[in-house]
Formats: sequence, structure tokens, C-alpha cells
Amino acid sequence: MKKSRLTKLLAVILSLTLAFGSFGAVTAGASSAYPIISGDSDNPIGVIFSDIIESLLNFILGLFAGLFDDGPGFVPSEDAYDKAAQNYYSGIGNEFKTSADADAQWNIGYANTSLIPDDYSNGTYYIGGYIAIENGFSNVVEGIAEIPGIGKDDMKVRCVSINDGTDRGTVLFATIDCIGITNADIKDIRARLATFAEENNIASINVSSTHTHSCIDTEGLWTKLLYKLARNGIISGTGADEELIQGTNPAYMEFLKDSVADTLVDAYEDMQPGVLTYTEKDLGQDYFNNKNRPSSGEMIYEINEDGESVYTGEKEIAMTDISRFIFIPDDETATPTMMINIAAHPDVAGLPTESNSGREISGDYLFYCGKFLEDAGYNFMFFQGAIAGIYMSRSVTGDGVPTEQRVEESQRYGYELARMALALTMTKEEVEANDMLNCAEEIAEYGDSEYYSIWYENWNKDEEGNDVIPEEQEVEPFLNLLIKQVEVPVSNNLIEAVGKLNMANYVVITNDDGTYSTITEIGYMELGNQFKTVFLPGEICQDLVAPDGASLVASNSVTAKPFSSKPACDIFGNDVKCFGLMNDAIGYVVPDNDYTNGDPVNHYHELISLGRGVASALMNGLIALSEEIVRV
Repeated sequence: MKKSRLTKLLAVILSLTLAFGSFGAVTAGASSAYPIISGDSDNPIGVIFSDIIESLLNFILGLFAGLFDDGPGFVPSEDAYDKAAQNYYSGIGNEFKTSADADAQWNIGYANTSLIPDDYSNGTYYIGGYIAIENGFSNVVEGIAEIPGIGKDDMKVRCVSINDGTDRGTVLFATIDCIGITNADIKDIRARLATFAEENNIASINVSSTHTHSCIDTEGLWTKLLYKLARNGIISGTGADEELIQGTNPAYMEFLKDSVADTLVDAYEDMQPGVLTYTEKDLGQDYFNNKNRPSSGEMIYEINEDGESVYTGEKEIAMTDISRFIFIPDDETATPTMMINIAAHPDVAGLPTESNSGREISGDYLFYCGKFLEDAGYNFMFFQGAIAGIYMSRSVTGDGVPTEQRVEESQRYGYELARMALALTMTKEEVEANDMLNCAEEIAEYGDSEYYSIWYENWNKDEEGNDVIPEEQEVEPFLNLLIKQVEVPVSNNLIEAVGKLNMANYVVITNDDGTYSTITEIGYMELGNQFKTVFLPGEICQDLVAPDGASLVASNSVTAKPFSSKPACDIFGNDVKCFGLMNDAIGYVVPDNDYTNGDPVNHYHELISLGRGVASALMNGLIALSEEIVRV
């Protein structure tokens, strides 16, 4: 049935309001240093005011979302799990080994390729990650970032294939330089590999993103936003007999999916036996920029006069460590592979400056980290962590050094990350003796600059100047992996509207009670007895993984209630790591008890999340997964 002219007009106006209001709020919230209201539960007036704003906003957005019919990705609840079961891999199984078989051995393969199309400059490609009124809400690609003396940047997919030499199956991983990729698109990649997977005992195909803010848009939210929202809003709001156009570039997404699938096959065909080692180190707070909600972070404790551990009221970033794997092939002529896991937004290269629009393709710090490691003789693989509002800290590697474009700061951070990864088990003297690591050239060029000094001057030394070298362990050759599907609610009316208008490729369940949900994936993996990690979709709040998460506690949360589930550390142990943005991009994942849309400055993350209830659904899913595991 066609709606009234008034409804048509409202559809157009609200489409425009959606674009300006939501992204403007996100931009303002991300950059503001001062809260409009307090998110502290000790301030009851602030909490009440926040609740009023949230109720009003939800009411308005609910009216807006209700203007439109369900989009092409919406399915009835009875069909949802049949659709979700397609191209889903559950991993190696629930029987987890505790030791390696006598004849087990690591087999790992590597491949990468560029995802920049030949016609990148034709005006139909858009940078995913930033959008603002000053660029007309249209992030059209203007070129490829280039640093004099280094060369052009790139947007890549990096892949590894791994098994433990037994018949339990091979696991494939792809990490894409992009803002995010949805589970529906990932299933399309898996569909391209279905026959290959069946013929080669592939137990799992996992695709993640680096969340780079300066690569071609793969989600559909950073294109001709105003035009597409208005057009799709009119079509959906009036019931016109026309198809809703996609947010992403369909031809590019086909190219990307084909390229990722082909590169995964290349990684499998590159597999060879060898030894895998692991080490980790806490890099400290200085390499990370905390833009999280004020209520989140790791609570800091101190010992009082009675010997009791007491919360100081202070918080810090919870996950500041680097995890490093090195795979050394038995064939001495083959290239070793280094795999790194940290948690930091690659968000700098896409920031506009007076001299640069930021609309140039760049893999940000990951491209430069990879380039440095490749020059050092390694393949490079990266897994993004629980990033939520954690960003790379530009000040550490840029102090005192002149920059003409933001990508130069990404280059510094990437090079320094690579240097630290290479030097994890070295003494200061060994670093100084290594021409690639000793920083002498940079220090000489920039004089008394602090360039690289934070890690270089006191590397692997304690307060007394003694060597403290992280242990590098040989990883026992056995691989455990279990993956589950989890239904999570979609309660954010803004995201509901975006889904109805076909901007992003999600499968959304239309429930009988009028609510919406979607099915995503979680997982848990162990590599030997040396490493364990959860797989989680989206940008995960670190409080949901690491110990002592402040926002899970009632007194720190905006609702003055405790988190209703458990963080991953309480399920799998305090040493568990996180591979975030794995197998789905669902936006920010904020603990239910600290979720509000009533404080957009402190809590801007909620504007681009699926809604309240997602965090507990994911954590409850991990609990259920852990209960299925049988140790053998």
C-alpha cells in the first residue's frame, strides 16, 4: 500500500537527518574532550537526564525506522537458521587436545595480494572510515597515498593456512585491509571455496578486517550517503516498484570476494612443515590512544597498609600487549612468517589536514609494518584485537618530527611496531648492533627528538637496568578450534533503518514479536598450550575480554547495574587474547549495563552498534561454547 505524501516527505527529510545527525554526533563525540552530561552513576541527575535523552532519541528513531519496509536482507525467523547454516564452518570440533600427537607438526602457508582495482580513480570508489559535511558526505577516492622515498601505499588481503599435521583439518584465515566486512559477505567468500574446502578437509574459513579507516568502503556507509539514503528512503517509504541500490560498489565487492578466495587457496598451496614460536610483551600505555567511554578500562589496584588490594578509582587501557608468532619452515630457503596481534585502530592516514583531504587509499600503519618486516625477510600476517575505542598513539612516534601528510605518522607507527616485533627477545645491546633496529639514522637526523626513544632507550630493561627478556616458546603442534553461531538482538533503531535501506549487507531476522535480530559467529582457539584466543565480531570493548573491566561493575556503569554475564577472561582464563572483527562487522560491542544513547559525547560508540544486549549474547555464547569443550 502506498503511503501518503506527508510520509514520503518525512522519509526524505529523515533520511537527510539520519546522515547529518548520526555521523555529526559520532564525529563530535569522538573529538570532544568535555562531556555534556556525566556518565557516572554517582550523579543521579546526569543519569536521569541521560535516560530522558535516550528515550526521546529512541522514540524519534523508532518512528523513522518504522517508515520503511523490511530490506532485501530481512528474513522470517523460521528461515533464518537455514540461511545461517549455509557456508558456516564450526571448526575442528569440541574435542580439544591437551598434547600433540607423536607425529604432529605445524604446517603453515602464506599469501597476500592487493585489493586496489585497476580503475580505482574512476570516481566510483569511496574511502570507508570518515565522512563529514565538509566533503559533501561523499568520500570519493582521490588516489593512493605515497610517501617520498618509500613509494605508494596499498590495500591488501593477507592469508595464512594452518594445520597440526593430523587429519583433524586445516584452518584458513584472511585479514582484509578495510573498515569491516559483514558475515553475509564472508559467507559469499566461503561459497566460492565450498568445493575446494570439501576436497581438502578445510575445517574453518575465517575472515577478519584490520578496521583501517583509509581503504575502499566494504560496508556501504561511506559512499554517496545522502543520495543513496534519500533515494532508497523514497522507494521504501512509498512502496515504489524499484530495487534499493546497495551501499557498496557491487562490482568491487565481487572483485574483492574473488581475490580473497583465490588468495586463501594460494596460502593453502604454500603450506609447508616447520616450527612455530610464540612470545608476548606489554608495550605499556604510551603506544595506544584511549577514546573509550570514561567508564571503561582496567581498574588499577594498590596494596594498602593492611596488605589488602584496594581499587584506586583510576583506570587504564586493559590490553596493551603485543603477541608475536614466528613460523620457521623446515626448508631453510623458504620465507618465515611473522603473525602479530595487537589492539589499535589504524585510523590516521584517512584524517584530513589543511594540505591533504585524507581520501587516498592507505593500509595505514599495517602497510608500513608489513613493508618493514618484508624488508627484514618475513611474510606478515596481522590479527586485530579488541579495539573498541583504542587507537594508535601518534604522539609517541611523531614527537618533534615534521609531517606534511598524516600517512607519514602511520609510517612511523608501523615501522616502530615492526622494530619492536623483531626485537621482542633481544637485549638492548643486540638491538644496537642491528642496523635495522638501532634507530641511529633517525636519531641523528632529528637530533634530540624523542623519535623511537620510548622503546629504544630502555628496551627489555627493568628499573635497575637489568635485562628482562620475554620468553620465546616453541608452540606444541596441536590446534583446537570451535566456532558457534549466536543470535544477537538488533535494538538500535538507527541501524535498523540502515538495514532496511539496504546500505549494508546483513541478514536480519524479522521476529514474530516485531523485533529484529541477526546471527553472527564467535569462536575459541588454542595453539598448543602456549596461546588461546576468542574470536569475536565487531569492535569489542576490552572490558569484555580482559580482567578487572571497570564498566562491568555497577558503580562504574551508566545504569548503576552490574554486567549480567561474564567477560571472556572469566570463561577461559586471564591470559586469553582476542581476535576482534572476526567473521563479522557489527559495530561497537558495549556492555549492556553501560549502554546508553543518552550521552553521545561520552557514549558515541552506541550510535554505531547493533544495540543493548549484544555483549551479553556474545558472552553467553562463549559460556555455552566452553561447556561443549571436552578435553582429550
